[in-house]
Amino acid sequence: MTGSRSESRYAAFLREHGLLVGGALLVHRILSRISESCGLYWYRFYRQPLVAIDSPARSSGTLEFVWLDQYHDILGQLPRPEHNIRLRFEQQVKCLLACKQQELVACAWFGFGEFEEDEARCTYLLPSSAVWDFDVFVFPKYRIGRIFLKTWQQANDALGREGYRYTLSRISAYNRRSILSHEKLGAEKVGAALFLKLGSVQLMVANLAPWVSLSWSAASAPRIDFSAVVDDA
Repeated sequence: MTGSRSESRYAAFLREHGLLVGGALLVHRILSRISESCGLYWYRFYRQPLVAIDSPARSSGTLEFVWLDQYHDILGQLPRPEHNIRLRFEQQVKCLLACKQQELVACAWFGFGEFEEDEARCTYLLPSSAVWDFDVFVFPKYRIGRIFLKTWQQANDALGREGYRYTLSRISAYNRRSILSHEKLGAEKVGAALFLKLGSVQLMVANLAPWVSLSWSAASAPRIDFSAVVDDA
């Protein structure tokens, strides 16, 4: 029975995404079951314009917004390992929190300068006019309302006032819901990359420089420069 349900979910995924993405996901699942160090990761890169608003609101009703550039205990409410959250702050990142009193409702994370991919070995190099957005999260009981849009608008306003023109992000080709959400907000696809991981060996094929990379360690990992996709906008 469980196998039947799994097959049914995969058939629905194929209908929605097509054979190419569906086949890649099947390969990824098979590889990841063999080893946690194996997988087939397919990313699509998106660029989204930022527009500054002169007089931003610091709150929205009972919703309060706070920026963090270091770990705070309230982040312990996130369904993420604390160790992983602390590691994020070892890079140039900031987190925008949306809170109701002491309850964390949503958050959005942004990287500056350069950002290390956490699933594959790769560094994203960011121009001074762009930030990297990742892990925009809304707690399940608040997903029906407008919390996501309010949080994103608050981030948009603050970053725009600081002179940033775009956010850049990567979305798994297997996550159609996230792709559609970003596209509804005006995100434009600017590239893609495929990472095949087999233990310590990693092969990357992308339509952005360096195009192809074969690496065995972090020292030989590819570095994707997004300057061209921002400067050309």
